[in-house]
Amino acid sequence: MKKISIGIIFFLLLLSSDSFAQGSDMVVLKKRNNRTLKTYFPGLQIHFITMSGSEVKGTVRKIAKDSIFINIYDERRAYTIFGTSFWDTIAVGLARYHINEIREVVKPARGFGFIRNGYLFMLAGTSYAFLHVFNSAIYKEKVDPKTLAFCVGSIGTGLLLKRVHRNTVRLGKRYYLQYIPLK
Repeated sequence: MKKISIGIIFFLLLLSSDSFAQGSDMVVLKKRNNRTLKTYFPGLQIHFITMSGSEVKGTVRKIAKDSIFINIYDERRAYTIFGTSFWDTIAVGLARYHINEIREVVKPARGFGFIRNGYLFMLAGTSYAFLHVFNSAIYKEKVDPKTLAFCVGSIGTGLLLKRVHRNTVRLGKRYYLQYIPLK
């Protein structure tokens, strides 16, 4: 009985003692007016484009000395003996990137992105023009120039939206990455 109570007291003292964990550093994506847009620390997903143009997507493993260590997952389609396929993780690699090697940070996908990037307007304008010309040929009617002008306007709006819409944040004059050491 005495051994059990001494063991319980020792266990409770161990639980209540302070433990010092080694914190990890952070990298913060900021605007020029010091507004924080995104904070990256270990365990978060990151997606960026390097100076050489390669796209990197993975989980932040560690941040130390102005470098980001990322677990990169090599995922490929694997086939079963029944002829079906599924996505499988072939390998996991650890890659190191200095924050100066990052050219652009990819924004996370937001709702209604197909409207913001203009593809819906281009698809609607093209398909309505095709449908109008096809119906005019079937019913042996004249092609209405106002309808085609509307279609061209819709396609032009889609092209303009595609040109204006950016799904990445380019680092440089307006945006920058800041390394924050916490050790």
